[in-house]
Amino acid sequence: MSFSNVAKALFEIAKEAQKIDTLTYHFEDFKDTVEKHPEWLVLMDSPMVDFKEKVKMIDALEYDVSFLAFLKTLVLKKLIYEYKEIYTEWIHLTRIHHKIAHLHIYSAKPVSKETEARLKKAVEPRFPNRKVELHITIDPNLLGGLKIVYQGQSLDRSIARELEELYLTI
Repeated sequence: MSFSNVAKALFEIAKEAQKIDTLTYHFEDFKDTVEKHPEWLVLMDSPMVDFKEKVKMIDALEYDVSFLAFLKTLVLKKLIYEYKEIYTEWIHLTRIHHKIAHLHIYSAKPVSKETEARLKKAVEPRFPNRKVELHITIDPNLLGGLKIVYQGQSLDRSIARELEELYLTI
């Protein structure tokens, strides 16, 4: 069973029930909680804990019924540790549904709000009918310039890339 299929199944259930935003909130809360309390995952994966006890622990969580059923399925199928990969795919599906173009920007140094606004304005025409969101990461490996990544495709306008291209032409 692929992580993508699991995320798609949950997404279709959420879409049909008109609970995409609710399940997104619950998924994010679950992810944050599990990162603070990783021992919960150990319990959910332990063969020493009866499945009925695991179900009781899951039902004690204050999440939507659909999300609880999703967690029970992950535990039953021994996929609970794969929640991060499923979450990544879930976020991708919700961005498509909400028509959001999420660009990951890598910069050698911090980007000012003014520069961020100019960059956003420059790329928005390439994404008609979509809201553009930028996620900026400082990458100390870059000498300068920017690297923009969208859905796995990269536009690398960093100084390091420019130097590499120059070196290849010499």
